[in-house]
Amino acid sequence: MATFMQGCKAMLRRLGLWFVAAGITLAVLFIAVLVYQLTVYQPELPKSANCHALQTLMTDDQAAQLYLYQCQRGDNANWKGHEVWLEKRVEDEWQRLLTVPLEEGCLRLALEDLTTQQRLTIYHQGSRGGLSLATSSVVYELPDTGARTISIATERVANCATD
Repeated sequence: MATFMQGCKAMLRRLGLWFVAAGITLAVLFIAVLVYQLTVYQPELPKSANCHALQTLMTDDQAAQLYLYQCQRGDNANWKGHEVWLEKRVEDEWQRLLTVPLEEGCLRLALEDLTTQQRLTIYHQGSRGGLSLATSSVVYELPDTGARTISIATERVANCATD
């Protein structure tokens, strides 16, 4: 009976150590994700980064503004490309919608006002695989009450300036 009790104690000790190790691992992962989100996850706003505006569009209700930037990011400006940003003016919030490397060609934005929502079409020369679209639609608040949606579409063209 004594050996049975010793075996149970040893098994419980191993099981307890396993749970402690699992808890420490989860805590380290949680802290790593938290540090990542606070330091790296959100890029610098284009106004404070090495970016210059190529195109600006305002929604009809004046509550949101869309920007197409050409940016250089990273240490020694090792990434060059285009970024599309939305400024939610009522909420005073910025949201990056799309990034694409510079070698993928030009971009051009067009905003259509439909009856219930708006559609942003991003015309591009490169392949669809080169575009990094963060979301297919965004919602922004209106000055008085309510909100509006902008759906996002991409379309490949031969020449951004004329198509």
